[in-house]
Amino acid sequence: MSTALQFNLAPSPENNWLPPSKLLPHQKILVSLTGPHGTDIIGCVLDCVAKNDCEIADFMLSRLYHNVTFGVLITSKSDNVNLFRDLAEASKKWDGNLSFNIHNQHDILPKSLEDAPYKDRIKYTATVLNQNGLTPQFLDEWTKLLLREKISIEKMQRLSEEKLLCADYKLSVPSETDLERLRQELFQLSINHGTDVALQPFNVFRKHKRLVVFDMDSTLIQQEVIDEIAKLAGVVNDVAVITESAMNGEIDFQESLRLRVSLLKGTSTDVIQTIKKNLIFTEGAHLLCKALKKIGFKLAVISGGFIPLANYVKNELGLDYAFANQLKVSPDGLTFTGELDGQIVDGKRKAELLEVIAQAENIKLDQVIAVGDGANDLFMLAKAGLGVAFNAKPRVQEKARARINQKSLRYILYLLGYTDEDAQQLYSDD
Repeated sequence: MSTALQFNLAPSPENNWLPPSKLLPHQKILVSLTGPHGTDIIGCVLDCVAKNDCEIADFMLSRLYHNVTFGVLITSKSDNVNLFRDLAEASKKWDGNLSFNIHNQHDILPKSLEDAPYKDRIKYTATVLNQNGLTPQFLDEWTKLLLREKISIEKMQRLSEEKLLCADYKLSVPSETDLERLRQELFQLSINHGTDVALQPFNVFRKHKRLVVFDMDSTLIQQEVIDEIAKLAGVVNDVAVITESAMNGEIDFQESLRLRVSLLKGTSTDVIQTIKKNLIFTEGAHLLCKALKKIGFKLAVISGGFIPLANYVKNELGLDYAFANQLKVSPDGLTFTGELDGQIVDGKRKAELLEVIAQAENIKLDQVIAVGDGANDLFMLAKAGLGVAFNAKPRVQEKARARINQKSLRYILYLLGYTDEDAQQLYSDD
């Protein structure tokens, strides 16, 4: 049990506000001073602690414009109550609001003053994002959901600069929480408000990812490559029928790819150059890749599309790896044969290649991000430490651990905890 004494100003000498001296030796005392004078508040508390020969176990600072709250956890070495008189006088001098808690030796205190004082908790970070701004209605429902789940908020930080588009939460989650059910609730909340909520373990790997693997079609670029080739080959309607059959689960990806490629027989290989000229990169793709390369990331594109275009995207964005399917060409190199050469890059192969790259670069899977939009990306999204469904199909969004339903790929930096100010430094050419 803790003994707590609270007051706003130094009490008058007549008031018996000091704690009993027998409580003091070797007890942990949490001192908190709130006031409008910033560093002076910190300085006066530390001055009192130093003069009265106390040991400091922990401290923390919270600022709201000019007002700060400085908390310090100390151990008193004696039964001298002068510490509290000194603190009260300092509080009065700096217009502060002083409080303290005296904990007995049996109290179990958290490791940090930032931690919620509960047992059996797991730390998570939640990133909430809406490119049009986080609304009060969303924030209200989000907070109510946390309350229902008995999840404590330990820290909140705005990551966006000019407008409240994105915020990062450090959460203390009860260990018995059904995380799969929680993710489903978060998915429904996201749908209701058009606002993304990404839940990740709060650990060293959150900000220390080292490899990002991207899907290509409708992820790094806005088009679907095989559809673009089909348009130029005059078989776009036939390809669309096969694509729809695959999406309905009537045929698997490998069969659908072979059937669609067979329709390209006799098509001039020149269409690849035409498509290169007309490729539209997804907003933020260049900025994101530039930023990630600057901080030492390895980047890869693994696509169910075709290698000539994957290599083009690799070169344009400065990626390190490109894997995709290879179209067979005629002996004179002028036309496609309607066949594929080599192993098909389907969903399972994407996950295998992600792991191959990670092993080659000596990178743990916890340090890998995978980004994709289609059902054939689900295996690699699950394999990576962080799988991000980017403007994905509903089934993919439901199964992915993180979602971004905003226009720009640059928002992936928010999921790593980077602020807009951080991003600007990474985008610069200096």
